[in-house]
Amino acid sequence: MARTKYQSVYYQPAKDGHKGYYYYSIYLGKDPLTGKKIIKKARRDRLGNRFKTARAAHLEVQRVLGEIGDGTSVHSSQISLENFMSNVYIPNYRREVENSTWSSRKSIFKLIKERLGAKSLKDITPKDCFDFRSWLLSSEAGYSQSFASIVYGIFRQVLDTAVDLDYLLRNPSRVKKATRAIAKGPHIINYWTLEEFKEVVSKCYLGDIEGALAYVMLNLYYFTGLRVSEGLALWWSDINLHDGYIRVNHTLTNSIDPDKKRKNYTKTMSSMRTIDIPNDLVKLLKWWKQEQYDNLPQNGNDHYVLSATDRPLHRSSVNNTINRYAKLAGVHHIQARELRTSHVCLLINKYNVDILAVSQRLGHAKPTPTCSIILNYGEDVIGR
Repeated sequence: MARTKYQSVYYQPAKDGHKGYYYYSIYLGKDPLTGKKIIKKARRDRLGNRFKTARAAHLEVQRVLGEIGDGTSVHSSQISLENFMSNVYIPNYRREVENSTWSSRKSIFKLIKERLGAKSLKDITPKDCFDFRSWLLSSEAGYSQSFASIVYGIFRQVLDTAVDLDYLLRNPSRVKKATRAIAKGPHIINYWTLEEFKEVVSKCYLGDIEGALAYVMLNLYYFTGLRVSEGLALWWSDINLHDGYIRVNHTLTNSIDPDKKRKNYTKTMSSMRTIDIPNDLVKLLKWWKQEQYDNLPQNGNDHYVLSATDRPLHRSSVNNTINRYAKLAGVHHIQARELRTSHVCLLINKYNVDILAVSQRLGHAKPTPTCSIILNYGEDVIGR
């Protein structure tokens, strides 16, 4: 090896029948995880051509350093995707999101690691990204398009972070059209008309606690438009049964510890609101409150409205209740969050409530989300 007049450029003389050649060797710092030196060596330019002169190698060095930055950025040559996710991306992600969000994303991170975790970051190619994208959408994987969209989106975000932190020069999932994001697919939302709702709740038997709780739950969501987590977080102190209104200022998380489930904030600032409730719902809630007092455990000075044990229900309880009584009534299934959509349709169809007023009742910062419901359903919402 012989030095040339250009920094980081060397000449390897002919030896053992092999021709001599120019190459460069650049020190890029230390790997932040392993502490090892990072050296980039090459005897070819980015087009695959061998360096014929020392100057050609020098120009390639300048190009490489220009892409990297000032030449002092740290790039990892050996770190695997799994190592980067476990030691860099995930710890920061977990600190920035709610526990409920983290719980729902753990399986996605595990899936990404299983498919591509063993690969070195620098070895992930657009073809790898394309293959992963195709697999997510395949019948072999068996995922819905919306879930595949979430998984692939998080995968791209991980690689974006690797680029931002100088582990990669560019994100391989963003350099080709074939590796573009996965569309969420058609957004189909169902809702219940007032007649359908009455059919469902007519199957609730008020003679036992389970049926009574289901009846109160369905009525509360249908006639208030509360989010699932907002309804489950309600205490009796949040409801004024004398004047007929509910203060919405708490939400329920998926924390394992029941004492940490109820948070004193909502999804957005605009979701902190006070909403009127109809007289029939007021009467129902008064009856349910007395039922709780007479027949159910009472812990502390305040109690969950939607509970038979004075402990918060899990979010799945709402979906389970809908599934059970919709099946008994022979009415089409809807998701728990679609009771909120049903409330919007009720206000617009039956009572001709102004969209801005509906938006404020739902806790939207702008009427745009409310308008999107009308646009998605068109005449079906207005005339059903």
